Parts: sequence; C-alpha cells; structure tokens
Amino acid sequence: MKTLAMTAVNSITAVGHDGRMTAASVRAGISRLSEYDDYLDSDGNPITVARIRDIEDDNHDTASRLSSIASKCLEEMLGDYFKDCTSRPSTFHLILGVASEDRPGPRYEESCLYPLKMVMDEWADKVELEVVPQGNASMPYALAQAAELIESNPATLCIIGGIDSLLRASTLNWFEQAGRLKSVSYGRHQGLIAGEAVGFMIIEDPARAEQASRPILARITALGLAEESSPRASNSPSRNSGLTDACHAALSGVQDKEIRAMFGDLNGENSRAVEWSMADMRCFKERYEQRQLWTPANCYGDIGAASGTVIANIVTQGFTRGWLQSPALMFCSDDHGSCGALVLEKG
Repeated sequence: MKTLAMTAVNSITAVGHDGRMTAASVRAGISRLSEYDDYLDSDGNPITVARIRDIEDDNHDTASRLSSIASKCLEEMLGDYFKDCTSRPSTFHLILGVASEDRPGPRYEESCLYPLKMVMDEWADKVELEVVPQGNASMPYALAQAAELIESNPATLCIIGGIDSLLRASTLNWFEQAGRLKSVSYGRHQGLIAGEAVGFMIIEDPARAEQASRPILARITALGLAEESSPRASNSPSRNSGLTDACHAALSGVQDKEIRAMFGDLNGENSRAVEWSMADMRCFKERYEQRQLWTPANCYGDIGAASGTVIANIVTQGFTRGWLQSPALMFCSDDHGSCGALVLEKG
C-alpha cells in the first residue's frame, strides 16, 4: 500500500467531547462508566455502560441522538481543517464504518448519512457516500478503499468515519444472551462494557498535503486485512488466525523492535484477550519492555464500528503531543470475522 497522510481527525466518546479530550483521558486512565438502569441483565441487575453525556441528553432516541453527535464531530473537524484554506475541494468521499449486517440492532447509516452530507456540502462541490459494514474492523477496510481512490486520483480527499452505539435493546439482548455484558456491581466482572462513539479523519496523498502546506498528523505506512474463519459470533472453536494474518501483513516491512506502542480494541472479554495474545506471540519474535499495549476500551467501553477512527485519533494526539513514540501498531477485530491492522508513523 502506498503511504497515506492523515491530515485531520476528531472524535466524541464517553470520556471526551473532542479528539484532544478523549486522548488525554485515555492517557490519564480516566474512565466514565455507570450503571445503566434502562437495561437489566439475566439476573435482573443493571449492566455497566459508557455513555456519551451532556450532548443531546434530552433526545432519548439513540439513532437521532447519535446523528446529531456525529454531525457536531464532523463539523468541528472540517472547520479546523479549512480555516486556513482558500479553496474548496471538488469532491469529498465519505466512507462510513458501521456495525456488521449480522449484528442485531441498527447500523446508524440511515439516520446519519443525510445529516453528514449536509455538513460536507458546505465545504465541497460534490459529496460521494459509501458504507463499510465491517463492525470493529470498519476503519482498516475503509482505509483500503480510500487507498484505491487516492491511487487513481491523488487529488482525492477521503473522510473515513465510524459511528456506533451498543446501547440499543436489540443489540444488548444479543450480547446478554451469550453472557457477554459486564455487570461489575453485581459480580459479573468479565465481559464487555457497552459504549458509544463517533469519529472521523481525513486521508489524502502525502505529496498533495505537503504542497498545500497542510500538517500531516500521521502517516499510514502499512495495512493488513484478514477474515477469521471461525469468528466469535459463530460459537465455534477458533485458531484465532484472522488477527494474526492482519498483523503479519501490516508488520511485514517493520522490524520487531521498531514498534514502540500497540493500540487495540480489546474490550475486557477473555476471547479477545486470547485472540490478541496468540497474534502477539506469532508476530513478535522478541519481547521489549519499552513496547506498550494500550487498551482504550477500559476508558470508553466497546464502541464497535467507531473503534478504529477513535484509536487513530488517540495515536495522532500522542504523536503530536510527544507522549507516544513512533511507529505504532493498531489493530481491530469484529465478532463476525473481519480483522484489520495498520502501522502509523509520526507525521
């Protein structure tokens, strides 16, 4: 894959109403978890969730609330991106990551695409939209599509987005039937914390960004995609080869000792920990104490299809503010088999 430039990024999570706040909270280990009385587990106890607070709190419909939050996130990012620009692009491509089609509950594109198009219409002459329903691994898959668009036309500007919330009854029921939801106060200490988030980033050709004097927040230098043959949702024994293959592909041009940080969408479930442990042992031949593993879901819960964009936001903030060494590996895997990994380097 040709190197790509990330020139803008923003997110809204339970621990931050913009990208800087989210990254600072994750770095400090701040979590914003609470009991969710609107949903009870199989024992009649409230589950533990990470909910976005103080934005659209009066709107009780998750889809429309998330649509408003996503529009705010995108508008702020584009406002910062274009504040010093004298011209507008002819075309914007929005590639939006949403939940897998096989996961019960909404995928949010129906409620979000039109409001997001309205935001982008202010900045571009033409807006093209497409959806990538790969769940947690949506961002790496969207990145592969963006790479193809930029390869064919280096002037292309791509926006990759991720929108998800696990806080819908149909989605929670699916997790609860498998005993996967965490209910800390009542003894179920293992399991996922249902969260919600939105995130966006702009991807473009590095040479075009430099010509336009746009700061490059991070360079994406390698990408790996793979499918797990026996994913978690299948309830079948798994060799956990999908994430290993994705990481192998992303790391093919990098020496073990060069990776200083790893960011993943691990969510507190044993199956996810085993999957990553096997990938780690298979991909890294040597142990380095300096190499850190970051698990941001400890702070803002499992955020599904928004995982990749939010993690990329945290990594770029770490590069920009000097608390994270380059290069970094980030990885995501979905319940339904999609796995992705990429290497980010300081811009």
